[in-house]
Amino acid sequence: MSETLVPITAALPAIATSLAPGLPTAAELFDFAAGAERRFRTLRLRIEERTVTAAGESLGSVELLLDRPNARVTTAHPQGGYDVWLTNGTSVRGYNAVTNTATRRPHRAAPAGLDERGLPQNSRVPTDLGPLPGKGWATTFVRPGSFCTSVLAGAVLGAVHETRLAERVALTIEAAAPRAVGLDGDRADFRFRVTFDRLTGVLLGVEEFRGAHLVRSALCTAFEADAPIPTSAFELELPLDVVTLY
Repeated sequence: MSETLVPITAALPAIATSLAPGLPTAAELFDFAAGAERRFRTLRLRIEERTVTAAGESLGSVELLLDRPNARVTTAHPQGGYDVWLTNGTSVRGYNAVTNTATRRPHRAAPAGLDERGLPQNSRVPTDLGPLPGKGWATTFVRPGSFCTSVLAGAVLGAVHETRLAERVALTIEAAAPRAVGLDGDRADFRFRVTFDRLTGVLLGVEEFRGAHLVRSALCTAFEADAPIPTSAFELELPLDVVTLY
């Protein structure tokens, strides 16, 4: 049975289609970013994640293909191997190349009330736009509203500046001591540098610093919105000896 794609303007009030000329305030930028996923129909996104520890530097990547209700997230891990998260809006499939295991389950609907009109724009979750992974950079970049409200909004915020990233005009802001983390060795000089796409509000980069040292970053290296994505991109080919867990 064919599925009907829900119009992206359904269920929620209209959102701003663009930012006003000039540099926005932090509150205006976060509010604009909360509606990011409603400003494109298809998206190709590649993120490089870099982590620096005492053991050295490691590099992984995340690739997102999104053409509602289809979505595919491929994560390459620094230690080797990859996994795939794939949905058609109804079921969610997964594959882990390290363990050679596959899964398939029905998509579980989100809790009621996440998109109610009484909620502030940057607190709503667009439940009508189809599933994405419950955590990870792909979801944070495409749906940055929660990251803005739960992490950045409580920080000491710097001014918004215009820059470029992934060949996109972007807006960047620094957030110092963005949250209290009850961990031994926590440092007061913990800060984020966060970059948003000016046209859509999608996150393009998150850089985490301890003092002057960059300890982790997730930076967009490829961004393409509203371009055709072939149906075959959302097919999952599995090895003949794959082990199906459920």
